[in-house]
Amino acid sequence: MGLFGKSKLEVAREARLEETQRSQAAAADPATSAWVSANAGTGKTHVLTMRVLRLLLNGTLPERILALTYTKAAAAEMSKRVFARLAEWVTMPDAELKAKLAELLDRAPTGPEMQRARQLFAIAIETPGGLKVQTIHAFCERLLQRFPLEAGVPPGFAILDEHERNQLLAEAADEMLAEATAAPDSPLAGALDTAVAYATDGNFDQLLLGVLREQDWLAAAVRLDDEDEDDDGFVEAEKIYRRAIGLGADVRMAELDEQLVALLSDAELRRLQGVLTSGSANDIKASERIAAVLRAGPAGRIDALRGVFLTTGGEPRKNLLTQGLVAAHPGAHALLTRAQGAFLALDAERRKLALLDAAIALIRLGNAVLQRYGEAKARCAALDFDDLVARTASLLRSSAA
Repeated sequence: MGLFGKSKLEVAREARLEETQRSQAAAADPATSAWVSANAGTGKTHVLTMRVLRLLLNGTLPERILALTYTKAAAAEMSKRVFARLAEWVTMPDAELKAKLAELLDRAPTGPEMQRARQLFAIAIETPGGLKVQTIHAFCERLLQRFPLEAGVPPGFAILDEHERNQLLAEAADEMLAEATAAPDSPLAGALDTAVAYATDGNFDQLLLGVLREQDWLAAAVRLDDEDEDDDGFVEAEKIYRRAIGLGADVRMAELDEQLVALLSDAELRRLQGVLTSGSANDIKASERIAAVLRAGPAGRIDALRGVFLTTGGEPRKNLLTQGLVAAHPGAHALLTRAQGAFLALDAERRKLALLDAAIALIRLGNAVLQRYGEAKARCAALDFDDLVARTASLLRSSAA
């Protein structure tokens, strides 16, 4: 602290606190539609509690209020806070109650508001079903149980816990793998081969689980086209991915490989090799890399060219020839530089296409697992937690609601 006043840090902290309190007061105003995004422990439950209290003070009946949380603990905590505040208001001295309500309302309370504040505890206690503070899943479950036919869910459906959900998903994944293995020429088997080839350090299971955790995204990625029998449902997904990564609609791996293999003819490679062997030790090493390209067959030529143009770390080589050879053979240097530029561009397209292939393969596999998982849930007449939210949202959007 300064000798005659507050330090700059204290002033800044107070200003930040005042700003937070103003924001909380604004969000707690039921006349305002508010979206609050904040870290844990920063007052979100406090804001929601104040909002409910203000609704009650404004005359809203308790049975007309619905407060949803994500966890049971949060629901219990919020309900506890609301009823504790209502209980305090019953016997609180007038002066203290007036101050508390003024803090809540950001203005002086009226006489009717003072009177209602003292009555709210009894009103809330006597409300049939009580004040509805519950988890979003509990709310969805209750709504779907009341309107199963309208929501398209089995009457008397069961709810899968995490263990049961994971067990059914694992069984669905096993069924998918068995089907792919039994039909090695099927699109599903091809997708499995592609995904496994791109998985690193044996992390295929983790990749598949990651896809399954994004069920909403997976469903949106697949667009089934009933009008085109040749469309297996993944054509639209591929188009979207191509646009997203900047890959042309007609780019194919075979064509890219042909262009890469044809970057330098054998005659050009031998010419470059001859130039490099006349240079320094580094040039001679480069000539050996050129020789490896000449020895490689069509299948290995691209990897051999990668050694010519890229370092072992995957970075473009900065010195394809030493300065002495550049001065003595500018044509060879220009040829090698142009070839490197073309290689980098084509290789970038090749990596994009590899990414696309892996993504579509994972989408296909994930969709196959989720189809089997959905069939298993239907046999059990069960829903998981994600289903509760999705089916409720669909019900509320439908005309049947």
